[in-house]
Amino acid sequence: MNAKSTTHRSESPRFRLVRKAAVLQLKLIADGLRDAALIPISLIASVIGLIRGGDDADREYQAVIELGRRSERWINLFGNHAPLGRSHPARSLDTLIDRAEDVVREQYQKGLTTREARAAIEAALEKVQQATGQVSAAPTESKKADRDAPES
Repeated sequence: MNAKSTTHRSESPRFRLVRKAAVLQLKLIADGLRDAALIPISLIASVIGLIRGGDDADREYQAVIELGRRSERWINLFGNHAPLGRSHPARSLDTLIDRAEDVVREQYQKGLTTREARAAIEAALEKVQQATGQVSAAPTESKKADRDAPES
């Protein structure tokens, strides 16, 4: 048994329910965004296959299907899938949520401010982005303003 499962068991049933509900909502949002993105992508892949023709006319379409399966496994909406391989730093959405929760708990226990907690979460997410080869976007003006604002 790891420390995380011990921590969750010592929390109240109401807290565990709130956490489960919040995680489900995040996963539903991610799943919906994935579905919204796959609609036009699958249509474009199908049109490309129809235009190109040949024995492998469904090549692009099958690639979209594989992308959908992999993202479904990563989101793991109802907890039915094993995480992606250990070589993948963001093995699942659950892994990212757990990391963010760990950072928030650590910051809370240390008594740090919201700004410091946000900076720690952003640093943890940036590590995941670097490990997965994604490029981090430049901070928006609102983020810059938040960082420069006096602490309350």
